Order: sequence, then structure tokens, then C-alpha cells
Amino acid sequence: MLPQKIEEGFRILTLRAKVDEDVIEFIRRYQVLASHMYWARRLGIKPSEAVMEKINEEVKSYWRWHIINEEDPMYLFKGVEKTAMPHSAILRLPLVDALHERKGAYIKDGKLILRLNKTIELKIPEKALEWFNKRLAEKPDRKTVRVLERDGQLVIQVVLHKRNVAKLPEDPLLVVVDLNSSYGVVVHYWDGKLIKTEKYKPPNRGAKWHEVRWLMKLKDTLYNQATITQAQINTYHALIRKTLSGSNKAWIQQTVDRVVRRTRRMAKRHGKDPLVFIDVPDDESLRGTPSQRTIRSFAKYLINILSWYGIYWKEVRLYSTICPRCGAKLGLAEKTRHARIMACPRCGFKEDRDNIPLHWAINRYLNPDPRRGEASKKVV
Repeated sequence: MLPQKIEEGFRILTLRAKVDEDVIEFIRRYQVLASHMYWARRLGIKPSEAVMEKINEEVKSYWRWHIINEEDPMYLFKGVEKTAMPHSAILRLPLVDALHERKGAYIKDGKLILRLNKTIELKIPEKALEWFNKRLAEKPDRKTVRVLERDGQLVIQVVLHKRNVAKLPEDPLLVVVDLNSSYGVVVHYWDGKLIKTEKYKPPNRGAKWHEVRWLMKLKDTLYNQATITQAQINTYHALIRKTLSGSNKAWIQQTVDRVVRRTRRMAKRHGKDPLVFIDVPDDESLRGTPSQRTIRSFAKYLINILSWYGIYWKEVRLYSTICPRCGAKLGLAEKTRHARIMACPRCGFKEDRDNIPLHWAINRYLNPDPRRGEASKKVV
């Protein structure tokens, strides 16, 4: 019997809205009460009767059960007593409930209806609603809603959860995703021969850094002239963070969606189930590099989307500087603008560095050979 595993994937629709201050105050009061329940559970003591009274008075039952009922499937505090330290999100504990017309939140006529301390209707943007309906058509197992306050705004996350049993394909379409490429991300598709190789380069942040340097210079000038307050300095810092954020996240999501979509279409065209090898370098080699966050975020999001569709994936180490034939250290033989040709001094193997992980994947899964030692181990 071929190996199989349980994969869990999530898709999240996030909405933001400005609401009355009394709604924000209700959420903040709830967070204080929920934090008390957290610490009671964590310290193994009985919750205060006064707090329990307030929870029962102020919080409707459908938002209440996940903080007081340990048997509830969405109970927030499972295993917290074994945690070494509290999670940073504890001060922003969300209201959580199932997405259902008889619960605290549901969608109707293109609107999200929230029952908080009062009923709130939020219109969902057309594109977001279209995306959400497509995800619903993929039959998620569970639909939940998380509500919290952030920077004085109401933040709502509609979370779709899907659980799949993924089996290791016997005769797969092999997909190798190399996240340690000097180019960015390289994806190979293999079915007995190389079908396609795609390269994706992260966005150039040079222009953004130019704008950041200008902001920093302006802030320093005003500071040296003693014409800027601490609050204004904080505003400059916030602008700098905002300038540098966002672009990489959007690129990651769009690129992962493109890779998974291509994988599914190609597998259907070839009549095979895909097997995805993800080559992620260890944290030690990434630490301190500009690409550390991008690579880890890309891998995490890719694994989530593959799991959502039940595609069998494996995170493995596929080397680009070790010979896939004999295991010797490869040396740089030739360097051009678009390629780095690596050569083996022992067996004469020669290949573009970005393509070497594909050879490792083929040797490990499709052509295992005990004489190659480490280079031939079959990954399952």
C-alpha cells in the first residue's frame, strides 16, 4: 500500500470596516473577559464568578462557547497550559463562530451579516465575493468567522478549512520547486522528460528603498533642526514600514496560485497525479539574508494551497552544489548572465545550477540506485 497522509489547507477572506465606537468597545471588553478565561485555563484555577456573570450577560452564546466550553470544536484554549509562554496574540483574542445563518455571522445577498452587540451589515466587494464563491464550490469541511479590532477598525476573517487524505502517486507528474535559486523560484515539471521550466523573480524593491532613504533623510533633517515631535517621528517610521510592506506578500500569493494552477492543469492533461518536491534551505543558511522571510513565507503558503487541493507534497533538501551522480562537490565551470554551469571534477557531470535539484529529485524518487548512497534515497 502506498504511503498516505492527512493534509489540511485554509483559505481566508479578510474584510475591514469602520464601525461605531460602541462596537469597538464591545470587542475590547470581550477581549478582557476572554483573556481572564485564558489565564484561568493556563494557571489551572477556577474563573472568577464575576467574570463569568459578565460573559453571560454581555456576550451572545454563539460568540461565548469557544472560550468557556472545552468540548466546543472551536475552543480557543486547547493545550495552553502546556505552552512555554503566552502567544503574542492573547491581547487580541478574536470572537470566533461558525459561518451560518443561525450563528453570529452569515453571508446573504452579497453582504456579511454580523451579530455583535448589534447587527452589522458589510457589503463584500464583487471580486472578493466571486473568489469566495469559487472556494465554497471546492467544498471546504468547515467555515468559521473570526472578528477582532485592529487600529480602531473592525477586522473580519472568514476562514475556510479543508481536510484531505493525500496518497503518494505511483506514477506521478513530478514537480520540483527550488526556493534556493539565485534567480528567485524555479519550478520544473517532469513526466519522463522535462516538460517545462518556469522562473519567478521577486519584485525589485530598489525603488521602494529609494523612497525610504528619502523619508529617512527628511526625518533626520527635521530632527536636527528640532522641528519635529516624537509623534511625527513615529509617523515617519510607520510610513517607512508601510512603504516596504505588501509587495512581497502579493507576489508570493500570486506566484503560488500560478504554480498550483499550472500543476493541476498539467497533471490533468497528462492523466497523472502530481507529486511536489519543495526544496527549502535550512534556517541556519537563510538566517540574516534578505530572502529569509520571502523564502519561508513562499514555502508556507505553497504548502497550504497544495494541502487545500490534496496534492501530495514533500519538503526535501535537493542540493545544487553536490553532484547527483556521484556525490562529489561541484565547481563553477562557466558563468553567464542567465546561467551558472556547474561541473563535477570526478564524473564529468555538467549542468546549470538551477536544474541540479531536478536531477536529485529524479534520482531520489524515480531512479533509486543503492550505489549512489545519499543521492539515491527514495523520499516518501
